[in-house]
Formats: sequence, structure tokens, C-alpha cells
Amino acid sequence: MMARRWLAPLAAAAVLATACSEQTKRSPLTAPGSPSLIVNGTPTGSSYSSVGALMVDFNKDGVLNGDDEDCTGSLIAPDVFLTAAHCVVDPVYFPPGTQFYVSFAPDLYAKSIKVIKATSVVHDPGYGHDEANLHDEALVFLPKGSTKGMTILRLPPAGALDAMAAQGGLTNSIFVNVGYGTSASKTGIPSFGFDGKRSMSLSPFMALQPNWLGLLMNNSATGLGGDCYGDSGGPKFLQGDNLTVYATVTTGDYNCRATTWDFRTDTPTARAFLGQYLSLP
Repeated sequence: MMARRWLAPLAAAAVLATACSEQTKRSPLTAPGSPSLIVNGTPTGSSYSSVGALMVDFNKDGVLNGDDEDCTGSLIAPDVFLTAAHCVVDPVYFPPGTQFYVSFAPDLYAKSIKVIKATSVVHDPGYGHDEANLHDEALVFLPKGSTKGMTILRLPPAGALDAMAAQGGLTNSIFVNVGYGTSASKTGIPSFGFDGKRSMSLSPFMALQPNWLGLLMNNSATGLGGDCYGDSGGPKFLQGDNLTVYATVTTGDYNCRATTWDFRTDTPTARAFLGQYLSLP
């Protein structure tokens, strides 16, 4: 069973007890009594400061914090934030005119976090028509000057992962997951704690498909970690290169214990969409 790595917080409730397909059910995010992290990861603090949270005022209270976290994304131009299409396309949660926001705060529950009001959002119009090639990318545009002084992350050249694979360079590779999403219980009934912090974990390479990067995230087997709900749209870096976004989080097993499949940014599909708005390497 596969589920999008997306989770809309709807109301304050107990920490999640059961997950199911995100296409049929949305579950609430809540702050637990004790810290919890991206799967088997650690808070980034000031590191990975160009990875941010996509937010919506779900509670309609005008105060944006961890309760309003929608997805994760990356600053890839001074006024452009890359995330997943499924984070902005949903007629129930995101009707026409929905206002999106971005925050690069390392802790969304900290007092007086800086939140940037998006000016517009676009997504690949091919999204949702073909599960094998999901076109799962969106761009959130920010006001000019709103990210002044921040490090701009980069996209890879065309076919970068294919070139690495052809030379055997991916076989033992470790990828870095960065996001604001939930943790996940290792055994038993799935549960998903949330603390609103930007965190990072490591996942070993599993497979490369024409549009997908597959990573292992069974920490009982690998000793490493992965991503989960709320990490959608977040970047996948190669260990040792924390500037290049090789893929963005899309999907995985529903209990966040086995695999994650991420939409590549170096493919003709991705580049055809992104190239309309950005200069690509």
C-alpha cells in the first residue's frame, strides 16, 4: 500500500494512531509530549537553512506555527520554492485562492517565527494522470527580497543520477533526507509523532527508475532512517553534497518503515516543467 508523503493538520487531537492512503483520508498533526523526529533522524538547528516548510492557515486563526505545516520544500532561486504538486493540489484542502506560506524556521513552534506569504503557486499540469510518471512538482513564488542573504540550492544537470548509476556510483550511496514531517513507530500499530522541527536523516540507495529514486528506510535493517508524512516535497541530497536537490519526496509505504520513492529532478519530465520558470544546469 502506498501513500503520498503529505498530511494536512485539521485539528488538535492525540498523536496519530493509524495511517491510510492519503487520497482517502487526512490525519491531524499534533505536537507530542516529548520530542520526535523525521524517521530516526536529528534536528538540523541552523543547518540546511534553505529547506523550509510549506504552510497553510488550516486553523483559520491567523497564527502560523507547526499546526499549519503542510509539506517541505527547497529554496532553488531567490524567489522560488520547490515542493511537490500533491502538496498544493487538493480541491478539499486547497480550493482556488488558497493562500500558501513558507517558513525556514528550524522549529515551527518557536515564538515569532518568520513566515513569508507566497505570491503565487504553479504545479506541473501533468500531475496525477500517470502513476508511473507522476509529474509531482510545484513551485511556490515568494516576494522579491524576502530571502535575501539565504543560500540558494541547486538542481542537478540533466541525467545526473543516470550518469552516476552507469559508473556504479549509486550502489553504496547514502542520501540525506531533510524535512519537517512526522516520525514513525518502528513496530506495532503505526503512530506518527510530530514536533514541528526541521530534521535530517540518512537513507541508503535502493533503486533508480526513469522518474523515481528509491531509498531504503528500514532502520531496523540499515541502522539509518527515512522520511514520513509532512516531508513531501522535501529535498534528497547526496551525502557530502548538501546543495544539490536530486529528488523530492513523493511516496512510500504507508507506515514509513520500509521504502521511500522520490520524484527525480534531473529527468526530461521534471526539467520540462522547471525549465519554464528557471535556468537549468
